[in-house]
Amino acid sequence: MMKKKFKIILSAVIIVVVATIMLTSYMGYYLACIHAISKIECLDMPDDITVYGETKAEASDIYWVHMRAEKIIVCDGGPEYVQEYLEKNNSEFALRNIDVEYFTGMTDTCMYDFDMLPDYEIEKIIADDSDRYVRIVYEHKYFWLPISWYYYAPVSLV
Repeated sequence: MMKKKFKIILSAVIIVVVATIMLTSYMGYYLACIHAISKIECLDMPDDITVYGETKAEASDIYWVHMRAEKIIVCDGGPEYVQEYLEKNNSEFALRNIDVEYFTGMTDTCMYDFDMLPDYEIEKIIADDSDRYVRIVYEHKYFWLPISWYYYAPVSLV
């Protein structure tokens, strides 16, 4: 009886230790980023879009602790069209924590910062009508994330 109780307690301790290591290590960060990316990639998008770059995700503590994923698309209808399409063709649950905005807007929390692009890219986007470039953002606020996660590079699926 005592050996069985000891095995159960030992198993629980091992599970807690493994879970703690996973959640505070790069593996936990990578899994959280993959989850954030999948929230955007699973959306039903318009057929007439072109993807600019790849979808990226990272943990951040700018203003608040959060996990953020971004995808930039090129769509002739602009952000309003994309927003209407997403609301019409996706569930309310799928759109939770999703935001659609202009790519060229000023922000200090984005991974794809328009102002930090090389000059030739900025000129190309402006010549191509910058209103066609749409930023789709998944942002989930957390009460706490491991501090080490803030120093990891953004994750993208290539």
